Amino acid sequence: MASSLRLLSQRALSHTAWTRNASRTFSTSQKACSSHGLLRLKEYYESTLSEDLLVLSYDHTRVAPTNFKFPDFQAQLDSALAAQTTEPIPKPPHVEVLRTRKGGKPLKPIQPLRSASTIPRLDKITLHAMISDAINNKNNLLSAFMAFQSITAIRPEIVYAKKSVANWKLREGMPIGVKVTLRGEEMYQFMDKLVEIVLPRLKEWPGMSMTSGDGNGNIAIGFPPSALALFPEIEGSFDVYPRMTGFDIIFNTTAYTNTDGRLLLSGLSVPFKTKN
Repeated sequence: MASSLRLLSQRALSHTAWTRNASRTFSTSQKACSSHGLLRLKEYYESTLSEDLLVLSYDHTRVAPTNFKFPDFQAQLDSALAAQTTEPIPKPPHVEVLRTRKGGKPLKPIQPLRSASTIPRLDKITLHAMISDAINNKNNLLSAFMAFQSITAIRPEIVYAKKSVANWKLREGMPIGVKVTLRGEEMYQFMDKLVEIVLPRLKEWPGMSMTSGDGNGNIAIGFPPSALALFPEIEGSFDVYPRMTGFDIIFNTTAYTNTDGRLLLSGLSVPFKTKN
C-alpha cells in the first residue's frame, strides 16, 4: 500500500514538473498579438516580394555607381598614370539643367537609381466616401461613419466642403463625407482582408485596368455600395447599418511610375484585367 502511494505521489510530482516546463516552453512574448492575427502580407512582402520587385524592375541601362574607389585594375593603373603627370587634367564645367513645367502639369520627381532602398512599397491606404444625401441631412453620414470604423478599427475623419456650389445647395463647411487613412500594421491587415475576402466575391468585376494610376505610382479603385456588405464586420451585422454607400480606396506607394505601382499591387494579389 505504501509503495503504491509513493508511486502515485512520484507520478503527480513528475506531471506537475512537466506542466511547468510546458507552460514555460509555450509561453508567449510580452508583445501583444494583433487583433487580426499575424501580418501575413507584410511578412510576404519583406521575405519574398521585395526581392522579386527589385529583379523585375531593375534597369540595366541605369546602374548605380560602385562603392569602391577603383572598381578594377585598369582603373587603378589609369589613376596612377594620371597622378604622375605634372599638368592637371581640366574638369568639364558643371552645367545645371533647369527643369521647367510642361503645360499645367507639375514637375515629377526624378527617379533614383534602382537599389534595395528604392524598392516600391505601400505607404498608406486611404478610404474615402462622399455622401450626397448629407447635404439635406448630416445624419446620413452616420451609417458610412460606423461602417468605416468597423472595417478599419480606426475612427474616421469628417470631410467638409471647401467651396460652395449653388446648384447642389452646397455651402462651404458642410459635412459631406468621411475618410480613413491607414498606415503600418493596420494598412497590411486591411489589405490582406481586401484581397482575400472582398475582391474574390465581387460580381462582374474583371479587375483593375492596366492603365490605372496618376503618373506617380498611386492607384485608386472605386467600389459600389454592395461591396461594403462583403466585409466580414458588416456581413455579420448587416441590419445595424441602414444605408450602404459607395467608396474609393487609394493606394499610395513609394513608386515613381505607374508601372512599378501596378507591379507592386499585382504582387499583393490585386487582380488586373488582361487584353483579349
